Order: sequence, then structure tokens, then C-alpha cells
Amino acid sequence: MPEGSTTQLADLSGRHAPIRAQLPSAPHAPRIGLEFDDGSFFIARGHGLIGRDPLAPAGALATHLVTLTDRSRSVSRTHLEFGLGNAGLWVRDRHSTNGSEIEFDGRRTHLEPGQAVTVRPMSTIHLGGRCIRVRAVDCRAVVEGVTVEWGAATRVGLTRQHNQDTFGSCPPVFVVADGIGTHSAGDVASREAVQALLALDARRPVTPDMFDDALVDARARIARIPADDTRGRPGTTLSGVIVTRRDGVPCWLVVNIGDSRTYRLSGAELRQLTVDHSILQKLIDSGVIADDGQKQQAPIRNMLTRALFGEKEHSPDVWQLPIRPADRMLVCSDGLSSTVEDSTMRRILRTVRDPQAAANTLVDAATNAGARDDVTVVVVDAVAISPSMFSATGPMKRIEVRRGNSGAGWRSTATRARWRG
Repeated sequence: MPEGSTTQLADLSGRHAPIRAQLPSAPHAPRIGLEFDDGSFFIARGHGLIGRDPLAPAGALATHLVTLTDRSRSVSRTHLEFGLGNAGLWVRDRHSTNGSEIEFDGRRTHLEPGQAVTVRPMSTIHLGGRCIRVRAVDCRAVVEGVTVEWGAATRVGLTRQHNQDTFGSCPPVFVVADGIGTHSAGDVASREAVQALLALDARRPVTPDMFDDALVDARARIARIPADDTRGRPGTTLSGVIVTRRDGVPCWLVVNIGDSRTYRLSGAELRQLTVDHSILQKLIDSGVIADDGQKQQAPIRNMLTRALFGEKEHSPDVWQLPIRPADRMLVCSDGLSSTVEDSTMRRILRTVRDPQAAANTLVDAATNAGARDDVTVVVVDAVAISPSMFSATGPMKRIEVRRGNSGAGWRSTATRARWRG
């Protein structure tokens, strides 16, 4: 990636509609995701333009305007046009200076300027010195009797050259990991942690003990990352939900270590489920700092009391929460929660019905608010619960939240999830 390269995306489509209490099932096909070489990612919808300073022609409507900051100027101002048709994703070179190429299965094909070409998933689009990977993305599945839909988006921070966040959105696992920025190889650590969690797909239904095993694997993976010891060992946060069941009841297995967050929108209420493992949160808990001033405490905001490292065993918070029809879960890195007010997140989650559009809108809100850190969002909807599973739940049970050791900093305690009737 050329030095100083970043990706900024403006999503210009209107998409405000109330979320119904029970979201209906709909025909589903994989969506097309665009993954940029700086770690940014979004789902293509409608028509878009990519370049150093893309500008839509007069009278044309663009859903996406993607700005690639490139000091080498290998990318033209409006370099590439793309859209979705019956055959999938198409692209068209806008008579760029350095041209565009499509790479598939090791072969590169030059794009003739002005000619639309269909691009298959698993292809790579080359624009000057930048590249974009194209992949098909599923966004709907039935897990443990629950139909879930999801969307995810991530964008590199304004002061970053490369995205250190990683998200996983492969049922039953929906997580976000934020590589610790002051340490070397934080991006690799976040990726290894997510990969360890995604392996739980083969061990359904997932139990807290299985999650513990995955965390052990994540620590081992991180411990093997080559790193410059003078910059500190690599580490990451980890937060999210795993769709599972307990005693026949569908539930969210909520997990957290660090200061990435998981929220639940149920009806009109947006509730933060996780508690940050940070110096700032400890000061808030002790009354030294007011909670309403949290986003302004920049000097200590990123100082963590717990995180996922290879050589230290810090315990996560783990608990189980019964799934209700129309639950909407938000998992995000602190690039969102430190920049966008809870009231804004609540409004977007309540009014933007499609989970992918909601994820895009939240990332846009953080970017427009001047987010300096990487921003990553995963939105998961419980669309429906099968009648047999729903009847098994009976009255919604209460959950006893057993937090890991939140008192004395780094001391480790065993992870246990408690369920109380």
C-alpha cells in the first residue's frame, strides 16, 4: 500500500424505515463485498465511483463515493465506476491515467476505458497502485432455530495508514477485535483472535467452555506472531455475541475483553451489555470522572486494564442472554463508541431497517464526526425464532452476569457464564 493511503466512503442513499417488531423473511442471495488494501470494507449497493476525489456527473445519483488518498497519485480523481446488475458486480474504467485491471485465478485482464465488465467474486481490481478484493458475502442464516441477518462495515481511521480492526460475521460467531495500536502487529493479533473464534462453527451449540478453548487458541496464535519487542508484544480487544442455546433456549453468548463493545436494541431501548476494561471505566465506576464526560477523556481513553495477549491470561466477561424476536445486536470497536453518541446510535439502529445499511450508516456517522481511530461495526438481527424453540423459552429468564475480575487490574479469574431462572 502506498504511504499515506486511506479509504473514505460516503454513502449517499436514503434508507430510513422503522424496524418492525417481527421482521419478515425475504428471498436472500449473497451480497458483494469490496475489501480495500488498507483494511476498509463495505457491501456494494447501487452505483458508485472510486478515485482520489470522485465526482458524480451532473444529474447522476451515486450510492457510494469512495475516496482513495494516494500520495503517489497513481489513482485518478474519478478512476473507476461500479454497480450491481443481474449478472452481479460490474466495473468500468473512467478513462483513468494509469488504467485498471481485473485479476482472477492469477491472470490479469486490462479494462478498456468506458467499457463495463462483470467482475466475479474472488477477483482483485487493480487501480494504479491500489487494489480491491471482491467477495460474495452471506448475510442470512438459521442458527439454533433462530433466523439471523447481519451486516458489517469497517473503515480505516483518519490518522491511520492501515486498519487494525478485524470483524468476524460467520454464524454462529459475530465479533469485533481491535488490535492494540501502540503495539506492533496489532492488526495480525486482531485477525488471529477472530480466526480462533470462527472455528467454533464446527462445535455447535457453543458452550462457555468451548469459548474458553477458543480463547486459549487465540492466545497461542498471538504468542506466535513475530514482533519487535521494543514496541511491545501484539494484543487485541475482543467483543461480540455467539448464537447458541442453553437448556433448549436460544441465547446470545455475550463475550468481552478490552474496550470494544456489544449493545442490544430491544424495542426502543439501546443497552450497553459489556463493560469496558479500561482505566477510564474504573475512574467512572469510582466516581472520579462523570460518565457524560467519557468521550472527552482522550489521554486515558485507550489505557486498558485487560486485553487479549499471548503471554498474559486476562479473563473475559462471558454471560448468556435469551434471544427475543426482533433483538438487534450491535458490536463495535471504540472508533464508533468514542465518537458517536449513544442517542445517535440508537436512532440509526431504530430507523435503518437493513442491518448492512445500519452498519454502513454507523460507520459513516463516526467518519463524519472525525473519527481518528479505525471504526468497525457488526449489526445482527434476530429475525425470527422457530415456533418449537420459541415455545421452549416460556417466560424470559433472568441472567446473572458474572463478570471476570474487574477489580484489581490484571489478576486472572476463571471464565464462567451463569444462567438463573
